[in-house]
Amino acid sequence: MVNEKAGEREKTIVSVYNIIGGRNTMTQTIQIQVHQNQQQLTIKEFNGKRVVTLKDIDDLHRRPEGTASRNFRNNKDKFVSGEDYWHLQNEEAGDFATTNFVGTNPSKTRELVLLTESGYLMLVKSFTDDLAWKVQRQLVNSYFRGQAIRRDSLQVLMAATHNLLASQEIITERLEDVEHKLETQITLDSGQQRRLQKSINQRVCGLEQIKEARGEWFRQLHKEIKDRWNVSSYKDVLKHDLQDVMNYVAAWVPIRREE
Repeated sequence: MVNEKAGEREKTIVSVYNIIGGRNTMTQTIQIQVHQNQQQLTIKEFNGKRVVTLKDIDDLHRRPEGTASRNFRNNKDKFVSGEDYWHLQNEEAGDFATTNFVGTNPSKTRELVLLTESGYLMLVKSFTDDLAWKVQRQLVNSYFRGQAIRRDSLQVLMAATHNLLASQEIITERLEDVEHKLETQITLDSGQQRRLQKSINQRVCGLEQIKEARGEWFRQLHKEIKDRWNVSSYKDVLKHDLQDVMNYVAAWVPIRREE
């Protein structure tokens, strides 16, 4: 992702989710341009805000280890807990470090300071070299404020998903309506009509060997079909009724009139 501000282009590469160490925990990283190298920073959030550790600041600003920690301790009275920083201890610190892969032995971490955007900017006010300005710009634009962009993107995605699901629901309803019409309104096609007519012919001819006597039985069977299924012709039988009509024809017995 490339950001532009004040005529400068700062390259920021947001990585795909990586599965680290064969675990199911997934981290998202961002790369910050430090001199000619790309420095990887794991995205960390606490209480809904993106944060950095004191070690992150030392690494990104190429400061000796412990510089950010010393500056924080010397000016801690200027920072507001819960707004500029959080001081995690014991199990809470270990859990956060383990989840976000902080340090070389995260599970044994017993103390951890997390700085928000405001806390970070307060701490690095004394860093005035060219690298410091570039790192600050990238962190503010691409890391801290990237959270809001990500949240907006998520909201857009959720809205799009909602619309898609609504569209699918409408399509499902229309399909159900079509299926209902197939069952209640669509009559036999030409092939099904021939099939039913053949069944009628076979039943009547099987019951009456004399060709001249079959006419009355044909009329009886056709009339019963029309009356029972409320149609004007066997051709108007509904598709979903075809098998029932075929079964009826196969078991049909004519009413023999006494002479």
